[in-house]
Amino acid sequence: MTPLSRRAALALGASALAAPALAQGDGFPNRPLKMVIPFPPGGGSDILGRLLAQRMGEALGQPVVPENRSGAGGNIGTDAVAKAPPDGYTIVTVFNTVVVNQFVYSRLPFDLRRDLAPVAKVALAPTVIAGGPKLQARDLREVVEITRRQPGLLNHGTPGLGTITHVSAELMDAMSGGKLTHVHYRGTGPAVTAAVSGEVELVSAPLSAVDELIKAGRLRALGNLAAQASPLLPGVPTVAEAAGLPGYAVDNWGAVLAPAGVPEPIRRRLEDAARQAVDTPEGRAALAARGIESSFADGASLLRVIEEDSRRWEPVIRKADIRVE
Repeated sequence: MTPLSRRAALALGASALAAPALAQGDGFPNRPLKMVIPFPPGGGSDILGRLLAQRMGEALGQPVVPENRSGAGGNIGTDAVAKAPPDGYTIVTVFNTVVVNQFVYSRLPFDLRRDLAPVAKVALAPTVIAGGPKLQARDLREVVEITRRQPGLLNHGTPGLGTITHVSAELMDAMSGGKLTHVHYRGTGPAVTAAVSGEVELVSAPLSAVDELIKAGRLRALGNLAAQASPLLPGVPTVAEAAGLPGYAVDNWGAVLAPAGVPEPIRRRLEDAARQAVDTPEGRAALAARGIESSFADGASLLRVIEEDSRRWEPVIRKADIRVE
């Protein structure tokens, strides 16, 4: 068993240390819960978090109140949950940025492996690399060829240093042997605007941020970052296929976490509510209407996803020397 697996197993099994009444999960929940959303209103995390709060509340029979606590790449809100009482009444919606942040930030106020317990993976946010009007390349394979012949010639807009879309492009560089120039903006909106205006040739962004621009012909979807083609991106190949990079895959997943030490019966109750929220025809339709795919996996499976992503991203981030102080 790896160190992550051992620590995560302790987090999942900490009910043995809880008070007997809590360990039974009796009466949970008997009051409103809080869903922390560690990013500002309007973005993909906010959209997913608010939908989860509504639908999990219906499943639990108690309101789940969304609360935006943004800052430091999601670390401030996530830390608040890591330090909350482990009673199941405070949970957080995260994306896989929470894994990347372990290696990007020189100091974190919490330890993902020690201080948080996985409840469930709930969603995939289709993410595309798109070309703006300044891009002359016809497709992603040609983009890669240019980055090999003329390293640094093409500019790629990111929503910030160390964000998942930044490191996903660094992964493409590492696998292709080419080099993009990564231009960091303050958020997805400004990065997308820069691509539309021709300030940069390329941008990587969630579908929800670029869908209308692609439909209007102001951006060209060149590749879907995920391992599999998305029904929400018909006709758009994966980056692995479009760029000729077998094995390339960046699944931008969303999940629910709770404080470590939450009693296992309560964690399972939250897991079941998350399942009811997204793994039904109604849940899948609600997510799809917001540009998000339903993708449920239980807490144990989420542990494995976190472990796999940690192994994937640490060497990419170390090689690219991405650090946020």
